[in-house]
Amino acid sequence: MGKKKVGFIYLDELHHIHHFITPAYELSKNEEFEVEIITYEADHDYLRRLIDQLGAQKLKLRKLSTTIPRRIIEGITKRRLPSPYYIYKKHSDVFLSFDALVFTDHTANIISGARGKSSHPKLIHVAHGSGDRAYGYQEAHKLYDLILVAGRKKAERLMVEFEDEDFKIKLCGYPKFDLTNKASNIKTKFNNSNKTVLYTPHFNKELSSWYKFGHQVLDFFHKHNKYNLIFAPHINLFNKKGFENYKSIEKKYFDAPNIHIDLGSISCVDMTYIMTSDIYLGDVSSQIYEYLMKPRPAIFINAHQADWGNNPNYLHWKTGKVIDSLKDLKSLIEQAPIWSKQYAALQKALFNDTFNLTEESSGARIAKAIIEELN
Repeated sequence: MGKKKVGFIYLDELHHIHHFITPAYELSKNEEFEVEIITYEADHDYLRRLIDQLGAQKLKLRKLSTTIPRRIIEGITKRRLPSPYYIYKKHSDVFLSFDALVFTDHTANIISGARGKSSHPKLIHVAHGSGDRAYGYQEAHKLYDLILVAGRKKAERLMVEFEDEDFKIKLCGYPKFDLTNKASNIKTKFNNSNKTVLYTPHFNKELSSWYKFGHQVLDFFHKHNKYNLIFAPHINLFNKKGFENYKSIEKKYFDAPNIHIDLGSISCVDMTYIMTSDIYLGDVSSQIYEYLMKPRPAIFINAHQADWGNNPNYLHWKTGKVIDSLKDLKSLIEQAPIWSKQYAALQKALFNDTFNLTEESSGARIAKAIIEELN
């Protein structure tokens, strides 16, 4: 009997990598499995670097092309990444040849349709975030044979949102933490010892604070240079999904010694900024839960007059101060050591509810869950 084949789907932006790379690596250690990362045609420098760092030489990288007409269209439109839809359509036979496919996004519908009533390949989901937005609890979950979640919060809400569904759910932790870079030296970018605020607005126009307050935030720190600012928005804000252009940001903000602007480097997604900031400023990004690994002050901008108090999509806003303008930002930053104490216990509780962590790595736990599903 041959080896069982498991494919980890990577057809999205680089912020998905940290959520599948250690599970793929751990599974590849098992001699009964052949593990591939299925992706689009590109150099994939960062992915290859992580594979080398992990010593994951058994991991195979399979790059699939899109259709020729689609390649022409995407060249004209200057699309950053090829559309997964056409890759799935062109190579459906490849995807169906696996025993299991692991998704960190919600693009399993084509493969689900192609396999019909068959349960081959198994469709497995590992979320690429830990937040509260409704996006994380959508109908696509019904397609999966196995859902591997970070912690109890996600599992319980899925069962509430889809009370008639009999999901197969396992708590496996958060593989991104397996790669946490604890040796970051980002503070060397600032030639001072001032408090550093991390501003991470989301890209979704209906939820993000950037479109209404973003430039005001940059201007605030430009004028109040006794505070440092790391402006590291969601990686999609300044690409195809956010529709923003970096040219909209004045040069003076890039040049300010107390402001560090990063619109999409690896540091935006590997927790470099999360681990080295003193105060969090944001809106609905799931990065807040990663930030709460170490309880610290958090401030949320309510840019759309959201009635958030009892809304589960804004649960994380209970871990800090919520503002609907910037008039109190200066005093909140100055007094953060005082007011933030009242949120420490809740921050710890919500972190533990979000992430079911054990001494065993999350990647190893996910690999075990996949093995159990296929045996």
